[in-house]
Amino acid sequence: MSEVIENEEVKDIEIEFKPAVINILEEEKFKKSINRVVAEYTGHVPSVENLTVDRKTRASLNKLITKIETRRKEIKKSINVPYAEFEVWYKKAIAPMEEVIETIDAGIKKIEAEQKEARKKVVHELLIELTTDTEVDSRIFENFVDDWAKASNFNDIKPKKQLIDSITYVIDGEKQKIAEYKSAKQSISDFCFGNNITSTPYIRMLDSGKTVSEIMAVITEDILFEKQRKEAEEKRKEAEKQRQAELEKQQQEYETRKLEESFNALPSHVGQENARALSQPEVVEHVKEEFDKKASQSHSEPPYQELEQIYHAVILVEFDIKFGDIEAKDEWKKDIEKSGGRIKEVPVWEKIKNI
Repeated sequence: MSEVIENEEVKDIEIEFKPAVINILEEEKFKKSINRVVAEYTGHVPSVENLTVDRKTRASLNKLITKIETRRKEIKKSINVPYAEFEVWYKKAIAPMEEVIETIDAGIKKIEAEQKEARKKVVHELLIELTTDTEVDSRIFENFVDDWAKASNFNDIKPKKQLIDSITYVIDGEKQKIAEYKSAKQSISDFCFGNNITSTPYIRMLDSGKTVSEIMAVITEDILFEKQRKEAEEKRKEAEKQRQAELEKQQQEYETRKLEESFNALPSHVGQENARALSQPEVVEHVKEEFDKKASQSHSEPPYQELEQIYHAVILVEFDIKFGDIEAKDEWKKDIEKSGGRIKEVPVWEKIKNI
C-alpha cells in the first residue's frame, strides 16, 4: 500500500466550525398566543347554520400556521448556509480521488470477471469429464455453474477437492434419477404389455412427474374399465344375435304358415296321377313356355319390397318358381290346368327334408 495513503496529513480532514445557536425571543409570549387560539376553538364542531363562519375560521387558522412555518424554514435555510458552502468545497476537493478510485475499481472488476470466466471454464470441463460415458447431460447443471465458480472453491485456477466432491455428488444424484426412471419405465411397459395395452400415455405421465404407484393405479383402473366395456359389448352383441335369430325364426314361421294356407286350399283330388301327368314331354314343354311367359311378366312389374309378400313353391317338373303374390300363383295354376296339365305343389320345408 502506498505511503501517501498512510500519511496523517491526508487521513483526516481538520475543520473548525461552531454550532449555530438559536435563541427563541419572547418564547412565553409565543406559547400563550398559541394556547389562546387552541383554547378558543377546542371542542368546536362546525354546523350547517354556521358553515360560512367556520370556513372563514379555518382559512384564518391555516394562514396563521403557514406564516409560522415560513419563518421556521427561513431559519433552517440560514443555518444550512455554512454547511452548503462546505459541501460544495468538499465535493470539489475529493473529485480527483473519486476518479482514481473509479479507474482502479473498473480495472479490478475486469480482472475478476476474466478470472471468474476462467474458473467457469474449469467447472464446465469438470462437468464434461465426470459425465463422460454416462447418460447424464452436463448442460442440465448450468444453473449451478456460477455458484461453483466462486473464488472460494479454487486455489488460484485449480479447483479444490470440496468443489470436485460437490459436482460429483450432484452428478451421482442425477445418475440415480435416470436409473430409477428407466426402472419405472420398464415396469410400466411390462405391466402394459402383459395386459395388451399401449404404454405410451402412461410413460407421458411418468415424464410429467407422476410416481410409479400413482401410474399403476391409473393403469389398473383403465384395464378394469376396458374389461367391463368389452364384456358389455359382448353381451350386447349376443343379445343382438339372439334378437336377430328370433326375428328370422318368426319370419320363417310366418312364411311357412302362409304356404300351408295356400297348400290347404288345393283340390283334394290332386295326387300322384298329377305328378305322372306333369312328367309327360308335351306337358313339360308347355310348362316351360308358361314359366317363361310368367317370368317375363314378373320382370316388367315393380319389385315387391316386403319380404312377407313373397311366396315360394317348388314344382315336380324341376322348376323352382317364385311368385309376387298368391293370386299370380293361382292364375298360373289355372293356365296349366286349362291346357290339360296337373300340378302338385311341394312345400319348401318338405323338399329340403327329402334332400
